[in-house]
Amino acid sequence: ELDRQERMYELFYGEKDYVRDLCILRDLYMKPLHNAEIVVLDRRKNFITKVFKNALAVLAENMELHRAMERRQKESFICYQIGDVLMPFVQNLEAYLEYCANQPYSMHFLEAEKRINARLVDFLEKTDRRPECRKLGVQHFLTRPPTRLARYPLLLRAVLKYTPEDHPDREAIPFVIERIEGMLNRINVETGKAQNRLRLFKVDEKLVCSVSDRNDLRLTDDQRKLIRDSQLRKRGGEGSNIQVLLLDHMLLMCKIKTDSQTGEDKYTLYKRPIPLQMLTMCIPDDPGSMRPRMAARRDSTGQASASFAASPGGTIRTQPGNLASPATPGSAPSIASAPAAPGAPGATNRPTIVSIENETQKDKYAYPLQITFLGRNGFTTTLYANKMADRKQWYLSIEQQQQELMEQHCKFELVPVARQFPPGIRVNTADVYDQGRCVVIGTDHGLYLGVAGKPTSYQLLSHLKHDRVFQIEIHEGLNVLAMIADKDRNLYVYPLDHLMTATTSSRHGLRVKPLHTHVSFFRFGQFQDQDILCSVRSTTLSNQTIIQVYKPVIAQPKSRTLGRFLSLGGESGLADSWKCIKECYIAAESTSLHFLRSRLCVGCTRGFEIVDLATMNTQSLLDPADTSLGFINKRDTTHPVALFRVHDGQFLLCYDVFAFYVNRNGQRARSNWMIHWVGTPTSFKYEYPYILAFDSQFIEIYHVETGSVVQVIITGNCASLSPNKMHVNLAVTSQSPTHPQEILRIQHLLAKDPI
Repeated sequence: ELDRQERMYELFYGEKDYVRDLCILRDLYMKPLHNAEIVVLDRRKNFITKVFKNALAVLAENMELHRAMERRQKESFICYQIGDVLMPFVQNLEAYLEYCANQPYSMHFLEAEKRINARLVDFLEKTDRRPECRKLGVQHFLTRPPTRLARYPLLLRAVLKYTPEDHPDREAIPFVIERIEGMLNRINVETGKAQNRLRLFKVDEKLVCSVSDRNDLRLTDDQRKLIRDSQLRKRGGEGSNIQVLLLDHMLLMCKIKTDSQTGEDKYTLYKRPIPLQMLTMCIPDDPGSMRPRMAARRDSTGQASASFAASPGGTIRTQPGNLASPATPGSAPSIASAPAAPGAPGATNRPTIVSIENETQKDKYAYPLQITFLGRNGFTTTLYANKMADRKQWYLSIEQQQQELMEQHCKFELVPVARQFPPGIRVNTADVYDQGRCVVIGTDHGLYLGVAGKPTSYQLLSHLKHDRVFQIEIHEGLNVLAMIADKDRNLYVYPLDHLMTATTSSRHGLRVKPLHTHVSFFRFGQFQDQDILCSVRSTTLSNQTIIQVYKPVIAQPKSRTLGRFLSLGGESGLADSWKCIKECYIAAESTSLHFLRSRLCVGCTRGFEIVDLATMNTQSLLDPADTSLGFINKRDTTHPVALFRVHDGQFLLCYDVFAFYVNRNGQRARSNWMIHWVGTPTSFKYEYPYILAFDSQFIEIYHVETGSVVQVIITGNCASLSPNKMHVNLAVTSQSPTHPQEILRIQHLLAKDPI
């Protein structure tokens, strides 16, 4: 009991000293600053509020607690109970949250005022020398509330240690401790946020940049975070310092310059700020550190993964009985040898960073980190750290923040559908049938057929004697597969039941007569409720395009079987041959073709041209009288790529530089809406409400209503395999031209997986 009384005595008299210090803060600092001409009048109120915040509210709460403790002491020489005295106090701790969260700002604004106000410095020095202040300084009194609140649990646990089991404080004191520690946790969170905002505020004060760059950075936004900042060098040895700041959404690199008038450091941009979604990095001496990021994906077992790991199953067969060689020690690393997905056997969560042993790399600032900003206006720069640990920490910090961004904004995932193809077998095109379960892949070595998600099922269709396949498209309604193949880019249309039959005899030397030669691309579509096939032949030298329209010659109904891959049963309306019914000439090289209700829209070097299939006349899609479309005519380097019909009779026109809306009359719609692509897309996919733009290195995904970017998938070398097929979103990716290629389905997270 004696030990218990001593601990309570320490609590009582500690509270008395604490309240006395708060009174000193009020009487010797706050009142003179408020009443005297120490701080100029127009800044005085704001200064006192920022530095002292709600210190008077904290004093009022603890003054009441101190009075309650004094009353308890006067009741008896031996204090029986203390928990009930503390109960009302812990119900009103919000004042502490407001005061403690302001501490970083309090010290900052106090020091800032001292730098420009000599009268304040003189006042503080004189006040600090007063006996009541004990030469402790105003900072000591400002920090008393957070330190006192953190001490309560320690003192109360000491009291509880010597409290009998059946005592009322056995229930009251643990409750009080729990409430105080809960408030301390909240204070830690809010203080961390305040420190982060203060750091960003200081950066914003120092930064000298354009208005557009400042708007992109949004340093003063409440949700903005400064993850890491330190100095690196732009050259090894004694290169100049670069201040590098990792924000939650961007990487900022600045030169440090001293203001000749104030002597303060200022930041000027060394390179344009890099959005983390568009950033790749590598350690030059560690090839394994360079791998695509920002791509949520699953392996063939359905397990989620955040890294770009290879699908299991090895590589594709090049010829029967002949397998492509896997990566060997000393050869260029393949995707298959990259770190496994998290959770896989032998997986590591972080890249291995090899040490540098040669003398050059041992020099000061000799640990390089290469950073690349992807896109048409991107760049690559190398910064140097003075320690390997510092470089590693930068690498891991950027990687972790990219991972968090991916988890926050991920809308699409990558689903492997086939085994890897070695670099020697270039994958050019692909299509699916049977509701996406079966995949046909066109390569430089012919056609491969297999089941999505089953890597070992893919086989070369060796009975088709085509050395190169550039484009394929399956029309299940007509029971045909059309493709452009061979050196002369011939257009073939194969019946599916002949192509995929299981009998060996029917496969021998299977070949059909081409519909046309030197075909650039083709599209299936409909005209007047009839299926048609449009063949497009463009020539660069003569700068013209020939479009031939074919209609199917329908055979009698019959039963068809796709061997062990698919059984479709009997259907009517199967095409046995094709007849050319229309032919159109356009005096421009064409790159895309789109079907409207009764017309064609051709993307060519002149823009989007409308072709009337009834008269074969052409006209521009865009209204030449619409002055708001003048930006198109001013840019001779833009190329039309794709057109998509959206709701309300509007069309989304996608060029390789930007995208915008027009109405059915070719006039600008949504005049304030436009997307400017970061990369140079060569193809697009429209999956409402998203538009996917395929650059050679990444995929940009935007919301078609807001025009804002929602996700960027960095894939390495990338191409869409089915750019003209609705609801089929296959792509081929590889880490580099010398690495294996992987066939992936880009699938919305909420979509049903056909596998």
